[in-house]
Amino acid sequence: MLLLLGVALIYAALDVFNNRNVPNWFAYACVVIGLAVTFAFDSSVLVFSLAVAAFVGAFGYFIYRAGFWGAGDVFELVAVSLLLPVQPAPLAVQASQLGLPFVLSVFIATGISAIWLVPAYYLLTNRRKGAKSKVGARRISFGALMLATYAALFLMICQFYGFSTLRLAILLMVAIPSVFALIFEERITAGMVRLVHPRELEEEDMLALNLMSKKDVERLSKKYRSFGRLVTRRFIAEAKASRERLPVYRNAPPLALFILMGVVASLLFGNLVLLMM
Repeated sequence: MLLLLGVALIYAALDVFNNRNVPNWFAYACVVIGLAVTFAFDSSVLVFSLAVAAFVGAFGYFIYRAGFWGAGDVFELVAVSLLLPVQPAPLAVQASQLGLPFVLSVFIATGISAIWLVPAYYLLTNRRKGAKSKVGARRISFGALMLATYAALFLMICQFYGFSTLRLAILLMVAIPSVFALIFEERITAGMVRLVHPRELEEEDMLALNLMSKKDVERLSKKYRSFGRLVTRRFIAEAKASRERLPVYRNAPPLALFILMGVVASLLFGNLVLLMM
């Protein structure tokens, strides 16, 4: 656990203070350390550990190629799954964990941390800059529908497991920021994006395709074969002579910090979904 916390803490520090850049050697080293720990101390769940790590790696690579995660984030989650394959008994509460993978608990807790901190950070940042919020009726309707969905889910949980303030608190902890983020999605996204000339792009940058018109996306897709959400070395070479500016996520949130929070929450409380049940 101490080794796991150390790895997650260093990842978070690099992500926050090193311009969202985790050195490749460190990412590879963490996976190697995770493999060594798995073979040395977790031989009873060796096959399970390697299978979970392989699944996390394959799933993470798909998300990385889609342009939603950085490569460092994928390597970190693989290392987490190897260092602690099975969710241990929570340190702060008593709740059965059903032998589920620890990385699943981390993934859930990381998502909850992100949906709280990301909207708060970008809305406060934009307010300081004097940005005005533009919220249409369509967004408000989506938010109301999502809130109604969460309410229906809570009623179902109460039907099966009974009412408890803990279940209500956990559900509200997820529902409130989720609805808030959905309503203010455009403003939050705008706070992450910078307009950049193609010659200033860096490999593994992420383009904000959702802020581009469908016509522009189709035009660029036809013009550049390597055009996509994830910026590749080939696309930089093809588009470097272009003078148009593209929306790029240059102020993206530090996912490694949220993963650190997810690790700590999972060690203390276990799988938050199981805690609700």
